[in-house]
Amino acid sequence: MIKELKNNPLMIAKYIDHTEVSPNSIVKEIKELCAEVNKYSFYSVMVLPYYAKLARKLTKSKVGVVIGFPFGVQSTKAKIDEIKEVYGYVDEFDVVINRAAFKNKDYNYVLKELKKIRKVIGRKIMKVIIESPELSNYEIKKASEIVLASGADFVKTAVGLRGDAQIKHIRIMKKVVKNKIKVKASGGIKTFEQALGFIRAGADRIGTSHGIEIVNGALGKKIKTRKRDYHE
Repeated sequence: MIKELKNNPLMIAKYIDHTEVSPNSIVKEIKELCAEVNKYSFYSVMVLPYYAKLARKLTKSKVGVVIGFPFGVQSTKAKIDEIKEVYGYVDEFDVVINRAAFKNKDYNYVLKELKKIRKVIGRKIMKVIIESPELSNYEIKKASEIVLASGADFVKTAVGLRGDAQIKHIRIMKKVVKNKIKVKASGGIKTFEQALGFIRAGADRIGTSHGIEIVNGALGKKIKTRKRDYHE
């Protein structure tokens, strides 16, 4: 991975889920987001479920949505219904772990929910957001173990609302899951150097609303795009 990026820094685009998940987002912004995905060949576009059908119409890249966003405290049925409603338009589902259940150490509940969701998602990609910026190192390890046991395809750092991804958290997650499942870093990643650092630490995917800045950073250019509500 790192070797191919050294030879061709623009390959960084293939690691990026280009993201707009603000509750204040509007159709015009999603159209712009999809146009950016098409122009820069980002791996996917990541949006709220409300925009899944529109995103599918506007891009041939992968379409991802967040489920149980942003705190994961909805009922299992609510999350499953959310998935089913947009299933035909979506390639990847980023599911927020039930943070209340996890904080109460109700690990069995968390695992059972994720297994039920895995069954509904089927062969499509399932990423599980553990919100690592708000967890201790032990909790990050425990959450990663649960995600691994659930059959998910990725363990993911954060929704990008309250805290930024950290290299040390990626290393903990990677140590747990090894190469059995993948790791996604998201939350506050805005530059090419940051993205490269997370990939070096073990991240297989980068979630960010700053994909254009990252790609231009790979070319040694610095640009600014519109300000977004979320740090992802």
